[in-house]
Amino acid sequence: MNNDTLEIAYQVRGFRRKLYVPMPEWPGCIVEQDDNLDVTLRIVESGLTVDTDLASLVAFADARVRQLVLAWEFQFGHRLQLTRPNIAWPSFPDQDGTITIADTVLVSDFAEAEIVFAPPPEQIPQVPLGAERWIRTFVEAGDFSDYVEEQLRRHYLVIEELWDTYASKLDAVDQVRREDIGLIRHFVSHAECSSKKVVQFISTHLPSAIVSGKSKPTVRFDRLSTEHRNFVARYEVDSGRIARKLIELAIKDLQTIP
Repeated sequence: MNNDTLEIAYQVRGFRRKLYVPMPEWPGCIVEQDDNLDVTLRIVESGLTVDTDLASLVAFADARVRQLVLAWEFQFGHRLQLTRPNIAWPSFPDQDGTITIADTVLVSDFAEAEIVFAPPPEQIPQVPLGAERWIRTFVEAGDFSDYVEEQLRRHYLVIEELWDTYASKLDAVDQVRREDIGLIRHFVSHAECSSKKVVQFISTHLPSAIVSGKSKPTVRFDRLSTEHRNFVARYEVDSGRIARKLIELAIKDLQTIP
């Protein structure tokens, strides 16, 4: 019996709410979400022949789904887990159709997802794979909801890498805020910090961080202090916002590359 269809199944875990209401109807892609809120994607390619390069089709589908999951991760700010549990291969005369358990394709670890309850976009969301490095760093911050300093540090890794390229496209407020965030990053990244600029800034805004009895002015971040965590949290909001802006600008550039 002839079967000219290739069907590749992917599973995305980490969602805690419905992804879309209603579920999307994207051409060539079936999207389902079960009672455990895990999402199954089925990429379907029909009308194939014995001469079709199946390996290339699977590789293309893998990349396409990775781009989709990247878009979801960037939207939610959390990591998700992607696997490819099986492939249903086409069968032609003298060939047996079979269901093959494929190697797992791991994109990233477990994540939470925000409630969406939004209608699906008309087209499959896609993020260029060239942005994967920045998005991975950005969404890792979502793993540290109880450690605001870790969130700010990851945001700053993105800011540090993309700033020189895109800083001119941000407004004056963000320019100043980035300088402050850089000082906070130094403050939370050392057991004690005696950098003149950092000490001056922190001493002015958070006097309780001053370490007494030192030969030179020194400040220290106390992770057990609610006052210190709340102080850093005010800058973490902006570090996440600026990092997201920079990634969005970088994605636009990647999308214009032929």
